[in-house]
Amino acid sequence: MVSLSTNESTPMNSPNPKSYLNSQHIVQCDCELQRLHFLKRYLTFSTKSQITSCWKVQEWLKYLNFPRDAEDVYHNLLRSSLELQEFSNSVRQIELDLKRTYPDEVYFNTKVGEDSLRRVLVAYCKYDPNLGYVQGMNYVVAALLWHCTEVDAFWIFVGLMEKHELRDTYLPAFPGLSKHCQIIQLLTLEQLPNLHRHFAQFDVQCRMYATEWCFSLFGSVVPANEMVTVLDNFFQKGWIFFYKFVIYILKRLEKQLLGANDLADIIMPLKICHKSQKEWKDFLLLLDNGRRRLTWEIMMNEVSKIVIDEDYIRYLHLHFDLDKAQFVSKRSN
Repeated sequence: MVSLSTNESTPMNSPNPKSYLNSQHIVQCDCELQRLHFLKRYLTFSTKSQITSCWKVQEWLKYLNFPRDAEDVYHNLLRSSLELQEFSNSVRQIELDLKRTYPDEVYFNTKVGEDSLRRVLVAYCKYDPNLGYVQGMNYVVAALLWHCTEVDAFWIFVGLMEKHELRDTYLPAFPGLSKHCQIIQLLTLEQLPNLHRHFAQFDVQCRMYATEWCFSLFGSVVPANEMVTVLDNFFQKGWIFFYKFVIYILKRLEKQLLGANDLADIIMPLKICHKSQKEWKDFLLLLDNGRRRLTWEIMMNEVSKIVIDEDYIRYLHLHFDLDKAQFVSKRSN
């Protein structure tokens, strides 16, 4: 039984609930600086103190709907307590994942950064107690916090979950992951038939390499300061962009993957680690055959040029049964 009260202690049972609401979060991106004249940019560079969401966020908000009392709802969620074992389990997992989220980014290793990430994740667990926290959410929220205030980050995350079907991915048994993997396999068969046969020969399942990409919207692969292009594209194209990104990676690595004759050797280039910035740079080198020319911006431009049947993808999404975790033919009455 769920008990939700706004006059109880904080989720962490803090002795000082008011301090839990005292956010000192500082937006980390330089989106606003990039729009300034060079001299103004130079003069303001050393004093990073942005506490409002950047202009990119205003673009993202066009795709979503906020409640009128968005800030009050968010703060009420933080004040409330939730007496539920699943919620306690979520809080414990959040605490474990705070240090694992963009470990190379100094901000998320500070108390202010950790507190901001914790607050948004805990607030979402209260907002959607039936789902709670699932690993991968931390990367998406942290990427949003790079550009957003806590309130904006929370509600944009809610929008991603509810309007952009991200929630399906995190549901028990992960039906959304099953949907995306089935579509990726179809696209691989269509665009990379040799690689599809190679994967089948060695029983390479899509879940083996795409699960983290799906759960984190590539946040476990792309550095926090580069996630803006991923988010831009996802808000505009949704999962169609995600599928293009996966196919792009597979195309870039196809020659190496076809040359591997062992399951472990096939999976290794696709299981991208996220322990340090060096590993992200190594991944770019791997995609570019060591030529050091590929950047995240160039990559996103190339991803957008990949052609897939977008109408068919939308049709498949409309005809996916979450309970059965499979595509079904819906007959009209």
